[in-house]
Amino acid sequence: MSIVLLEPPRPKNPDRFEDVVNAPLSACLFTGYIASVLRKNKIDVEIVNAHLCNWSIEETIAYISKKDFRLLCVHTVYAWGNTQDVFNMLYTLKLVNITSHINLYGYYPTFAYKKILVTFPFIDSVTVGEPEFTILELAKLALSEKDIPLEINIEGLASINKNEMVIFNPRPPILELDHLPHPYRQDMELHRKKGIVTYIQGSRGCYGHCTFCYLNPFYGQANQWRGRSAKNIFEEISELYTEHSIRNFYFSDANFFGPGKTGKDRAITLAELILANNLDIHFGFECRANDIEEHSLSRLVIAGLTHVFLGLESGDTASLNRFKKHITVDENKQAIQLLREYGIEPTFGFIMFEPNSTIESVRNNFEFLKEMGIMTKPAVTAHLLHHKQTLFKGTPDYQSLKDELTCEGVSFTDYEAIYRIKDQKVDAFSEIISNACKNALSLLPKNFDCDGTVVSGKNAESALLNVVNNTLIIQFEKTLADFEANAVIYNPEEIRKTVQKLTYEIKSVFCKHQTVSERRSVCA
Repeated sequence: MSIVLLEPPRPKNPDRFEDVVNAPLSACLFTGYIASVLRKNKIDVEIVNAHLCNWSIEETIAYISKKDFRLLCVHTVYAWGNTQDVFNMLYTLKLVNITSHINLYGYYPTFAYKKILVTFPFIDSVTVGEPEFTILELAKLALSEKDIPLEINIEGLASINKNEMVIFNPRPPILELDHLPHPYRQDMELHRKKGIVTYIQGSRGCYGHCTFCYLNPFYGQANQWRGRSAKNIFEEISELYTEHSIRNFYFSDANFFGPGKTGKDRAITLAELILANNLDIHFGFECRANDIEEHSLSRLVIAGLTHVFLGLESGDTASLNRFKKHITVDENKQAIQLLREYGIEPTFGFIMFEPNSTIESVRNNFEFLKEMGIMTKPAVTAHLLHHKQTLFKGTPDYQSLKDELTCEGVSFTDYEAIYRIKDQKVDAFSEIISNACKNALSLLPKNFDCDGTVVSGKNAESALLNVVNNTLIIQFEKTLADFEANAVIYNPEEIRKTVQKLTYEIKSVFCKHQTVSERRSVCA
């Protein structure tokens, strides 16, 4: 075995367990696409998906250490405060197999490659941006040379030269996505057993300019959406449907619709292909609110559309303008209403707190969530009420705000700016709500899935979730009203006491509605 593609374990951080924005969904098919390109070029490759298998760091080291490989390519996802664990693992693997070349790819290493290469000399190279053809060239070099040279002249690859300088030669984005082979799907049965939906990537990039997003900077472009043809997408879906009996799909695209009428027409063409060939499937996708319109939506629903993730981001006009969403609050509302008319209850991307939040913007966000009836389950409600914008390197906001914000520091290899909200009152309120919501989430019964659906089927437990959900909403509104009426800035001790008080009130709801045995374990 000469080439290994590793999806390493993703160590969980209890302080960030509710943060899910450390890698875009589109990253989930990186490894499959790399493998398919290598296999098409007759290169022997093995995918080791330690993340999917729930392996520990130690189990991963034990497995990889037994392998004989020339090149180890690692899809490196930012793991918050636990990212160092992954690098410690790679250092151990380098000691075991010092002749191997270790390459990193993915969103995190793309933007942190300079710091990574300087900080961790056992990392030989970093793939910056789209990984398929950069890693193909690196694999060919690894297989043809006795020793991979220190200075590597491959587009899209960053490395350290003999003068200990970081060198990088950019690679242009892939313009014709139809030319890529379909991603290799090595662990289909394990995905099926775990109930993981089958992902399809129909496009890359976005036509938006959102300041919190690093999608287009990852591809090395200012603003470009590239889509596979409807026919090409259909062929992949049809193959999986016919040969593997797969019925449920989800598009990993950050923006399913392309820009304008052309994007809508492409979506309709895909729907018509599904219908014309009698594929009995269900699928979902992510999109902007302004792309939801009745004609294309109606055809997609008939073809099997059941899930839509809307990037709303805010119910406050000033915040939407700061984010450069080029969408109005009314457009967000209209998209939700139209989806509901077609039987789809969307899920949402929403930022309650951002660096420039005001008490007014928080109130507008809260009233928007209430008006649209979005807060229906405690896991969803808690996430919506406390979610705070992250500042990752590569996003326009990171570049423009990291120097002017009151920052506590920049975390792990210069990748995430840890900041305090400019308005001290909002910053205190955010800290209180974040801790209270996370404490509430940690109390949720283990026999409920992530969206709050009852697993055990007990009506009493369903009622408990409703009570907890209402308690979260009531406590948020009460605390917000206190902040609106009080000009005093909370000090750390007052913040701690308020968090303790809110947590106690939420915990009391559990104690009141649970059984005696449950009270002993949860309410002790």
